[in-house]
Amino acid sequence: MVVKKEMVLGCVHDYRLCVIGLILTIFCSTELYAQKEDGIVKTLVNAGFENVSRVVSGSEEIITFENTVWKADGEGISKAIDLIGKYPPLLGKTRRVVVLQLGIPQMSLVSSASAAITTTGTVNSNWLPMYELGDAWKSVKRVPRENRSRWKVDLVFYPQFAFRNQKFHKVYDILLNLSPALEIALIRGMKLTGQVIIPVINQYGAKYEQTRLGIFTLEQHFRVLNSLVDLTAGIFNQDRWGFDLHLFRPVMTEGWLSNFALEGRIGLTGSSYFYHWNWHYGAAKLITWNVGGSYFNPMFNVLCEVKAIKFLAGDYGVRADMTRHFKRASVGFYIMKNNRGNIDGGFHFAIALPPMGQKRRKGFRVMPARYFDLEYKAAGLFFNGKSYETRPGENKAIDNFNPKYIESQLKN
Repeated sequence: MVVKKEMVLGCVHDYRLCVIGLILTIFCSTELYAQKEDGIVKTLVNAGFENVSRVVSGSEEIITFENTVWKADGEGISKAIDLIGKYPPLLGKTRRVVVLQLGIPQMSLVSSASAAITTTGTVNSNWLPMYELGDAWKSVKRVPRENRSRWKVDLVFYPQFAFRNQKFHKVYDILLNLSPALEIALIRGMKLTGQVIIPVINQYGAKYEQTRLGIFTLEQHFRVLNSLVDLTAGIFNQDRWGFDLHLFRPVMTEGWLSNFALEGRIGLTGSSYFYHWNWHYGAAKLITWNVGGSYFNPMFNVLCEVKAIKFLAGDYGVRADMTRHFKRASVGFYIMKNNRGNIDGGFHFAIALPPMGQKRRKGFRVMPARYFDLEYKAAGLFFNGKSYETRPGENKAIDNFNPKYIESQLKN
Protein backbone atom coordinates (compact mmCIF):
# COMPACT_ATOMS: atom_id res chain seq x y z
CA MET A 1 0.00 0.00 0.00
CA VAL A 2 1.39 3.41 -0.98
CA VAL A 3 0.68 6.44 1.18
CA LYS A 4 0.91 9.64 -0.71
CA LYS A 5 2.92 12.51 0.70
CA GLU A 6 0.04 14.91 0.16
CA MET A 7 -2.20 12.75 2.40
CA VAL A 8 0.36 12.74 5.21
CA LEU A 9 0.85 16.51 5.02
CA GLY A 10 -2.92 17.00 4.97
CA CYS A 11 -3.36 14.91 8.12
CA VAL A 12 -0.58 16.79 9.88
CA HIS A 13 -2.11 20.07 8.78
CA ASP A 14 -5.56 19.01 10.06
CA TYR A 15 -4.03 17.88 13.34
CA ARG A 16 -2.37 21.25 13.80
CA LEU A 17 -5.65 23.00 13.04
CA CYS A 18 -7.42 20.84 15.64
CA VAL A 19 -4.81 21.68 18.31
CA ILE A 20 -4.97 25.38 17.48
CA GLY A 21 -8.77 25.25 17.56
CA LEU A 22 -8.74 23.52 20.95
CA ILE A 23 -6.35 26.13 22.38
CA LEU A 24 -8.50 28.95 21.02
CA THR A 25 -11.62 27.33 22.45
CA ILE A 26 -10.05 27.05 25.91
CA PHE A 27 -8.75 30.61 25.70
CA CYS A 28 -12.08 31.99 24.57
CA SER A 29 -13.91 30.00 27.25
CA THR A 30 -11.57 31.47 29.86
CA GLU A 31 -12.20 34.96 28.50
CA LEU A 32 -15.95 34.42 28.56
CA TYR A 33 -15.71 33.07 32.12
CA ALA A 34 -13.76 36.13 33.21
CA GLN A 35 -16.24 38.44 31.47
CA LYS A 36 -19.11 36.62 33.12
CA GLU A 37 -17.45 36.90 36.53
CA ASP A 38 -16.69 40.58 36.05
CA GLY A 39 -20.20 41.08 34.67
CA ILE A 40 -22.00 39.87 37.80
CA VAL A 41 -19.77 41.84 40.15
CA LYS A 42 -19.90 44.95 38.00
CA THR A 43 -23.68 44.78 37.66
CA LEU A 44 -24.21 44.53 41.41
CA VAL A 45 -21.71 47.32 42.11
CA ASN A 46 -23.32 49.61 39.53
CA ALA A 47 -26.67 48.99 41.22
CA GLY A 48 -25.19 50.26 44.50
CA PHE A 49 -24.70 46.97 46.36
CA GLU A 50 -21.58 46.77 48.52
CA ASN A 51 -19.08 44.10 49.62
CA VAL A 52 -19.56 42.26 46.34
CA SER A 53 -17.47 39.26 45.33
CA ARG A 54 -17.71 36.12 43.20
CA VAL A 55 -15.66 32.94 43.55
CA VAL A 56 -15.90 29.41 42.15
CA SER A 57 -14.83 26.85 44.74
CA GLY A 58 -15.33 23.12 44.38
CA SER A 59 -18.88 22.44 43.30
CA GLU A 60 -20.21 25.91 44.17
CA GLU A 61 -20.23 29.32 42.56
CA ILE A 62 -20.45 31.78 45.48
CA ILE A 63 -21.56 35.40 45.20
CA THR A 64 -21.61 37.83 48.13
CA PHE A 65 -23.29 41.22 48.44
CA GLU A 66 -24.63 43.64 51.04
CA ASN A 67 -27.84 45.59 50.58
CA THR A 68 -27.16 49.21 51.49
CA VAL A 69 -29.47 50.65 48.82
CA TRP A 70 -33.00 49.48 49.53
CA LYS A 71 -34.82 50.35 52.77
CA ALA A 72 -36.55 46.95 53.04
CA ASP A 73 -34.09 44.04 53.26
CA GLY A 74 -36.43 41.65 51.44
CA GLU A 75 -36.84 44.07 48.55
CA GLY A 76 -33.10 44.67 48.32
CA ILE A 77 -32.30 40.95 48.23
CA SER A 78 -34.99 40.39 45.59
CA LYS A 79 -33.50 43.15 43.40
CA ALA A 80 -30.01 41.65 43.70
CA ILE A 81 -31.26 38.15 42.85
CA ASP A 82 -32.98 39.53 39.73
CA LEU A 83 -29.68 41.05 38.58
CA ILE A 84 -27.73 37.86 39.29
CA GLY A 85 -30.35 35.80 37.42
CA LYS A 86 -29.48 37.60 34.19
CA TYR A 87 -26.23 35.62 34.10
CA PRO A 88 -26.61 31.86 33.57
CA PRO A 89 -24.90 29.71 36.23
CA LEU A 90 -21.81 27.68 35.42
CA LEU A 91 -22.48 24.19 34.10
CA GLY A 92 -22.48 21.60 36.87
CA LYS A 93 -22.08 24.21 39.63
CA THR A 94 -24.50 25.09 42.41
CA ARG A 95 -24.92 28.84 42.73
CA ARG A 96 -24.95 30.20 46.29
CA VAL A 97 -25.57 33.85 47.16
CA VAL A 98 -24.45 34.97 50.64
CA VAL A 99 -26.16 38.06 52.07
CA LEU A 100 -23.92 40.23 54.27
CA GLN A 101 -24.59 42.90 56.88
CA LEU A 102 -21.59 45.08 57.80
CA GLY A 103 -19.55 42.38 56.08
CA ILE A 104 -20.92 39.61 58.34
CA PRO A 105 -22.92 36.79 56.64
CA GLN A 106 -26.57 36.63 57.67
CA MET A 107 -28.02 33.95 55.38
CA SER A 108 -27.61 32.41 51.92
CA LEU A 109 -29.73 31.51 48.92
CA VAL A 110 -29.02 28.41 46.84
CA SER A 111 -30.05 27.88 43.23
CA SER A 112 -29.81 24.36 41.82
CA ALA A 113 -32.01 21.62 40.43
CA SER A 114 -32.44 20.20 43.92
CA ALA A 115 -33.61 23.58 45.23
CA ALA A 116 -36.35 24.09 42.66
CA ILE A 117 -39.01 22.88 45.09
CA THR A 118 -39.04 24.76 48.38
CA THR A 119 -40.02 23.47 51.80
CA THR A 120 -43.50 24.91 51.29
CA GLY A 121 -43.90 22.81 48.16
CA THR A 122 -43.91 25.68 45.66
CA VAL A 123 -41.55 26.57 42.84
CA ASN A 124 -39.57 29.67 43.75
CA SER A 125 -37.40 30.51 40.73
CA ASN A 126 -34.96 27.78 41.83
CA TRP A 127 -33.84 29.80 44.87
CA LEU A 128 -33.93 28.33 48.35
CA PRO A 129 -33.11 30.74 51.23
CA MET A 130 -31.52 29.31 54.39
CA TYR A 131 -29.40 30.29 57.39
CA GLU A 132 -26.73 27.74 56.34
CA LEU A 133 -23.73 29.20 54.47
CA GLY A 134 -22.31 26.04 52.93
CA ASP A 135 -18.89 24.43 53.26
CA ALA A 136 -17.34 26.65 50.58
CA TRP A 137 -17.83 29.82 52.66
CA LYS A 138 -14.49 29.22 54.41
CA SER A 139 -12.68 29.72 51.12
CA VAL A 140 -14.63 32.89 50.32
CA LYS A 141 -14.73 34.89 53.55
CA ARG A 142 -11.19 36.28 53.07
CA VAL A 143 -11.68 37.17 49.40
CA PRO A 144 -11.39 40.94 48.68
CA ARG A 145 -14.75 42.63 48.08
CA GLU A 146 -15.66 45.20 45.46
CA ASN A 147 -17.31 48.46 46.57
CA ARG A 148 -16.44 47.85 50.20
CA SER A 149 -18.55 49.50 52.88
CA ARG A 150 -15.55 50.30 55.09
CA TRP A 151 -15.30 53.99 56.10
CA LYS A 152 -18.51 54.91 54.30
CA VAL A 153 -20.73 57.41 56.07
CA ASP A 154 -24.48 58.00 56.33
CA LEU A 155 -26.12 61.09 57.80
CA VAL A 156 -29.55 59.74 58.76
CA PHE A 157 -32.44 61.89 59.98
CA TYR A 158 -34.59 59.98 62.46
CA PRO A 159 -38.03 61.33 63.38
CA GLN A 160 -38.91 60.71 67.04
CA PHE A 161 -42.55 60.97 68.07
CA ALA A 162 -44.05 60.11 71.45
CA PHE A 163 -47.22 60.89 73.38
CA ARG A 164 -48.52 60.12 76.86
CA ASN A 165 -51.81 60.44 78.71
CA GLN A 166 -51.01 61.35 82.33
CA LYS A 167 -53.02 64.53 82.96
CA PHE A 168 -56.70 65.02 83.83
CA HIS A 169 -57.05 68.39 82.08
CA LYS A 170 -55.30 67.33 78.87
CA VAL A 171 -55.69 64.27 76.66
CA TYR A 172 -52.08 63.88 75.47
CA ASP A 173 -48.67 65.41 75.95
CA ILE A 174 -46.73 65.42 72.67
CA LEU A 175 -43.00 65.04 72.03
CA LEU A 176 -41.53 65.47 68.54
CA ASN A 177 -37.79 65.47 67.86
CA LEU A 178 -35.62 65.52 64.77
CA SER A 179 -32.61 63.34 65.54
CA PRO A 180 -29.83 63.25 62.92
CA ALA A 181 -27.27 60.50 63.37
CA LEU A 182 -23.86 60.06 61.79
CA GLU A 183 -23.30 56.34 61.08
CA ILE A 184 -19.83 55.16 60.03
CA ALA A 185 -18.96 51.62 58.91
CA LEU A 186 -15.49 50.82 60.26
CA ILE A 187 -13.76 47.44 59.99
CA ARG A 188 -15.71 44.29 59.23
CA GLY A 189 -18.71 44.01 61.53
CA MET A 190 -18.04 47.32 63.30
CA LYS A 191 -20.14 50.47 63.23
CA LEU A 192 -19.89 53.84 65.00
CA THR A 193 -23.07 55.87 65.59
CA GLY A 194 -23.37 59.38 66.99
CA GLN A 195 -26.76 61.08 67.32
CA VAL A 196 -27.98 64.55 68.30
CA ILE A 197 -31.58 65.14 69.45
CA ILE A 198 -33.14 68.45 68.32
CA PRO A 199 -36.52 69.24 69.96
CA VAL A 200 -39.32 70.39 67.64
CA ILE A 201 -42.38 70.08 69.89
CA ASN A 202 -41.93 69.46 73.62
CA GLN A 203 -44.74 69.05 76.15
CA TYR A 204 -42.80 66.59 78.33
CA GLY A 205 -40.96 69.11 80.49
CA ALA A 206 -37.64 70.90 80.99
CA LYS A 207 -35.54 67.75 80.65
CA TYR A 208 -36.51 67.48 76.97
CA GLU A 209 -36.37 71.12 75.91
CA GLN A 210 -32.71 71.40 74.92
CA THR A 211 -30.65 70.03 72.07
CA ARG A 212 -28.69 67.10 73.51
CA LEU A 213 -26.67 64.03 72.68
CA GLY A 214 -28.73 60.96 71.84
CA ILE A 215 -27.45 57.45 71.17
CA PHE A 216 -23.66 57.24 70.85
CA THR A 217 -22.40 53.68 70.38
CA LEU A 218 -19.73 51.42 68.98
CA GLU A 219 -21.08 48.08 67.70
CA GLN A 220 -19.20 44.90 66.81
CA HIS A 221 -21.04 42.06 65.09
CA PHE A 222 -19.90 38.44 64.78
CA ARG A 223 -21.12 35.18 63.33
CA VAL A 224 -20.04 32.29 65.55
CA LEU A 225 -20.94 29.01 63.86
CA ASN A 226 -24.63 29.60 63.13
CA SER A 227 -25.21 32.20 65.84
CA LEU A 228 -25.30 35.98 65.31
CA VAL A 229 -23.67 37.92 68.16
CA ASP A 230 -23.83 41.71 68.66
CA LEU A 231 -21.68 43.53 71.22
CA THR A 232 -22.45 47.22 71.81
CA ALA A 233 -20.90 49.82 74.13
CA GLY A 234 -21.86 53.45 74.60
CA ILE A 235 -24.82 55.67 75.41
CA PHE A 236 -28.28 54.13 74.85
CA ASN A 237 -31.79 55.53 75.16
CA GLN A 238 -33.89 55.42 78.35
CA ASP A 239 -31.11 57.41 80.08
CA ARG A 240 -28.67 54.48 80.14
CA TRP A 241 -25.05 53.96 79.23
CA GLY A 242 -23.00 50.78 79.38
CA PHE A 243 -22.53 47.48 77.58
CA ASP A 244 -24.93 45.17 75.79
CA LEU A 245 -24.56 41.63 74.42
CA HIS A 246 -27.21 40.18 72.09
CA LEU A 247 -27.40 36.61 70.74
CA PHE A 248 -29.65 35.17 68.02
CA ARG A 249 -29.57 31.52 66.95
CA PRO A 250 -31.96 29.55 64.74
CA VAL A 251 -32.82 26.12 66.12
CA MET A 252 -31.86 24.59 62.77
CA THR A 253 -30.33 26.21 59.68
CA GLU A 254 -32.57 24.34 57.20
CA GLY A 255 -35.99 22.72 57.09
CA TRP A 256 -39.15 23.48 59.06
CA LEU A 257 -37.24 23.73 62.34
CA SER A 258 -35.54 26.85 60.98
CA ASN A 259 -38.87 28.59 61.71
CA PHE A 260 -37.90 28.45 65.40
CA ALA A 261 -35.15 30.57 66.94
CA LEU A 262 -33.63 31.34 70.34
CA GLU A 263 -32.72 34.85 71.41
CA GLY A 264 -31.08 36.40 74.44
CA ARG A 265 -29.70 39.71 75.67
CA ILE A 266 -27.79 40.88 78.72
CA GLY A 267 -26.79 44.41 79.61
CA LEU A 268 -24.64 46.12 82.23
CA THR A 269 -25.68 49.78 82.42
CA GLY A 270 -25.68 52.91 84.53
CA SER A 271 -27.73 56.11 84.53
CA SER A 272 -26.94 58.64 81.82
CA TYR A 273 -28.61 61.88 80.75
CA PHE A 274 -27.70 65.29 79.36
CA TYR A 275 -28.94 68.50 80.94
CA HIS A 276 -27.65 71.98 80.06
CA TRP A 277 -24.97 70.28 77.95
CA ASN A 278 -23.60 68.47 80.98
CA TRP A 279 -23.43 64.69 81.01
CA HIS A 280 -24.73 63.24 84.27
CA TYR A 281 -23.94 59.56 84.73
CA GLY A 282 -23.68 56.85 87.33
CA ALA A 283 -21.70 53.66 87.71
CA ALA A 284 -22.60 50.81 85.35
CA LYS A 285 -23.85 48.26 87.87
CA LEU A 286 -27.43 47.46 86.83
CA ILE A 287 -27.80 44.07 85.11
CA THR A 288 -30.80 43.58 82.84
CA TRP A 289 -31.55 40.68 80.55
CA ASN A 290 -34.12 38.94 78.40
CA VAL A 291 -34.29 35.42 77.04
CA GLY A 292 -36.86 33.68 74.90
CA GLY A 293 -37.81 32.09 71.64
CA SER A 294 -39.71 32.82 68.45
CA TYR A 295 -41.68 31.04 65.75
CA PHE A 296 -42.12 32.36 62.19
CA ASN A 297 -45.30 31.35 60.35
CA PRO A 298 -44.37 31.35 56.64
CA MET A 299 -47.98 31.22 55.44
CA PHE A 300 -48.78 34.69 56.79
CA ASN A 301 -45.27 36.04 57.47
CA VAL A 302 -46.12 36.32 61.15
CA LEU A 303 -43.43 36.28 63.84
CA CYS A 304 -44.49 35.14 67.31
CA GLU A 305 -42.12 35.93 70.20
CA VAL A 306 -42.18 35.16 73.93
CA LYS A 307 -39.50 36.51 76.29
CA ALA A 308 -38.79 36.54 80.00
CA ILE A 309 -37.36 39.94 80.89
CA LYS A 310 -35.69 41.79 83.73
CA PHE A 311 -36.59 45.46 83.21
CA LEU A 312 -34.73 48.66 84.08
CA ALA A 313 -36.76 49.33 87.24
CA GLY A 314 -35.78 45.91 88.65
CA ASP A 315 -39.14 44.28 87.91
CA TYR A 316 -39.37 40.90 86.18
CA GLY A 317 -41.95 39.98 83.60
CA VAL A 318 -43.03 38.15 80.48
CA ARG A 319 -43.74 39.81 77.13
CA ALA A 320 -45.37 38.23 74.07
CA ASP A 321 -45.33 39.87 70.61
CA MET A 322 -47.04 38.95 67.36
CA THR A 323 -45.83 40.83 64.28
CA ARG A 324 -46.86 40.49 60.66
CA HIS A 325 -44.25 41.47 58.08
CA PHE A 326 -45.20 43.00 54.76
CA LYS A 327 -42.96 44.18 51.93
CA ARG A 328 -42.33 47.66 53.32
CA ALA A 329 -43.97 47.57 56.73
CA SER A 330 -44.34 45.49 59.88
CA VAL A 331 -47.40 45.69 62.14
CA GLY A 332 -48.05 43.87 65.42
CA PHE A 333 -49.29 43.93 68.97
CA TYR A 334 -47.98 42.82 72.37
CA ILE A 335 -48.98 42.02 75.93
CA MET A 336 -46.79 42.21 79.03
CA LYS A 337 -47.12 41.29 82.72
CA ASN A 338 -44.57 41.82 85.50
CA ASN A 339 -44.11 40.68 89.11
CA ARG A 340 -45.43 43.99 90.47
CA GLY A 341 -48.94 43.40 89.25
CA ASN A 342 -48.63 45.59 86.17
CA ILE A 343 -50.30 44.48 82.95
CA ASP A 344 -49.71 46.40 79.73
CA GLY A 345 -50.32 45.90 76.06
CA GLY A 346 -50.66 47.75 72.81
CA PHE A 347 -49.53 47.77 69.20
CA HIS A 348 -46.43 48.70 67.25
CA PHE A 349 -45.66 49.36 63.62
CA ALA A 350 -42.77 50.32 61.33
CA ILE A 351 -43.32 51.82 57.88
CA ALA A 352 -40.54 52.33 55.32
CA LEU A 353 -39.89 55.98 54.47
CA PRO A 354 -39.25 57.14 50.88
CA PRO A 355 -37.10 57.07 48.87
CA MET A 356 -37.15 53.28 48.93
CA GLY A 357 -33.77 53.01 47.22
CA GLN A 358 -30.81 55.39 47.55
CA LYS A 359 -27.15 54.83 46.64
CA ARG A 360 -24.13 56.21 48.43
CA ARG A 361 -22.26 58.79 46.35
CA LYS A 362 -18.49 58.87 46.89
CA GLY A 363 -18.84 57.12 50.22
CA PHE A 364 -21.35 59.59 51.73
CA ARG A 365 -25.13 59.77 51.85
CA VAL A 366 -27.78 62.01 53.42
CA MET A 367 -31.05 60.18 53.89
CA PRO A 368 -34.20 59.88 56.01
CA ALA A 369 -34.47 56.96 58.42
CA ARG A 370 -35.24 53.58 56.92
CA TYR A 371 -38.49 53.35 58.90
CA PHE A 372 -40.86 55.46 60.95
CA ASP A 373 -41.79 53.33 63.95
CA LEU A 374 -44.10 53.75 66.91
CA GLU A 375 -45.20 51.64 69.87
CA TYR A 376 -48.45 52.44 71.65
CA LYS A 377 -48.72 51.38 75.30
CA ALA A 378 -52.26 51.10 76.63
CA ALA A 379 -51.29 51.41 80.30
CA GLY A 380 -48.42 53.79 79.73
CA LEU A 381 -46.40 52.64 82.74
CA PHE A 382 -44.11 55.42 83.92
CA PHE A 383 -41.36 53.35 85.58
CA ASN A 384 -42.00 49.61 85.23
CA GLY A 385 -41.85 47.41 82.15
CA LYS A 386 -39.20 49.40 80.28
CA SER A 387 -36.07 48.32 78.41
CA TYR A 388 -33.44 50.29 76.51
CA GLU A 389 -32.49 50.25 72.82
CA THR A 390 -28.93 50.40 71.50
CA ARG A 391 -29.57 51.81 68.01
CA PRO A 392 -31.53 54.74 66.61
CA GLY A 393 -34.73 53.60 64.95
CA GLU A 394 -34.61 50.07 66.35
CA ASN A 395 -37.81 48.23 65.40
CA LYS A 396 -39.27 44.89 64.28
CA ALA A 397 -38.80 45.53 60.55
CA ILE A 398 -35.07 46.20 60.25
CA ASP A 399 -32.53 43.44 59.62
CA ASN A 400 -35.22 40.89 58.81
CA PHE A 401 -33.21 38.08 57.21
CA ASN A 402 -35.59 35.25 58.09
CA PRO A 403 -35.27 32.79 55.15
CA LYS A 404 -39.02 32.15 54.93
CA TYR A 405 -39.73 35.88 54.80
CA ILE A 406 -37.07 36.37 52.11
CA GLU A 407 -38.60 33.47 50.16
CA SER A 408 -41.96 35.23 50.16
CA GLN A 409 -40.35 38.43 48.83
CA LEU A 410 -38.76 36.58 45.92
CA LYS A 411 -42.22 35.61 44.73
CA ASN A 412 -43.42 39.25 44.46
